[in-house]
Amino acid sequence: MTLEMKVLIVDDEEPARNVLASLLKTYCPEINIIGLADSAAQAREYLGSNPVDALFLDISMPNENGFDLLESIDSSKYLFVFVTAHDQYALKALRASAVDYLQKPVDIDELKEAVTKLVRMKTLIQQTPSAFSDYQQSLQGLMRNMENRKGVQRLCLPGTHGFTILDVDEILYMDADSNYTIFHLSNLKKIVVSKSMKEFEDLLDEKSFFRIHKSSVIHLKYLKEFSRVDGYYAVMADNSSIPVSRRRIPEFLAALDLYNK
Repeated sequence: MTLEMKVLIVDDEEPARNVLASLLKTYCPEINIIGLADSAAQAREYLGSNPVDALFLDISMPNENGFDLLESIDSSKYLFVFVTAHDQYALKALRASAVDYLQKPVDIDELKEAVTKLVRMKTLIQQTPSAFSDYQQSLQGLMRNMENRKGVQRLCLPGTHGFTILDVDEILYMDADSNYTIFHLSNLKKIVVSKSMKEFEDLLDEKSFFRIHKSSVIHLKYLKEFSRVDGYYAVMADNSSIPVSRRRIPEFLAALDLYNK
């Protein structure tokens, strides 16, 4: 039996609401659209008296945006798919979270994938209620990331049985191993994630994280020493010595100088 999800679409633009509703009705039979709202205020009113499983929520709306709505409701009751135009920072924050998103104009295949993830998350929560707590942590991390325009502050690291929420301040450095990324943490633990390092590098504050080698990105906060003995090495707080590419040394020293200002 297919799981049905009651969905509210929130978008201030009527054409965008109608197009998304039409695509969901046509391509996503597991979605039951039970309401359309043109503002955060209308969405709050609707949520106050109707059962809703998930919101397709536009981020950029006048007066109150999507995140303002989040802060004004009990977000622990719902799942979300955010819909955004071309706000690069919002996209960066969303990619760092477990909360799914769509870019306008909405692509049909991406919509199907988002709905599949939504249904999967709903099923996981029904089977393992603690998973909802993890989801809420990621949602809070997303809010925190949106408040900080320098770079994301929390990352969602996907795993075999769910995901791990990680404060970026815990990262000593990252190593690339083919299509995997190995996170070396300040508590000396390691986390291996089946995503490329480039995906995570793009999310992090470029002033604090620097790629010293094709296979290594370090957190400058934890740089203990730059050694020129028998080569070039970044010595980290855990005493790891990581090779620095010769051609990257000028940029590395410039980045270090900028970080320390």
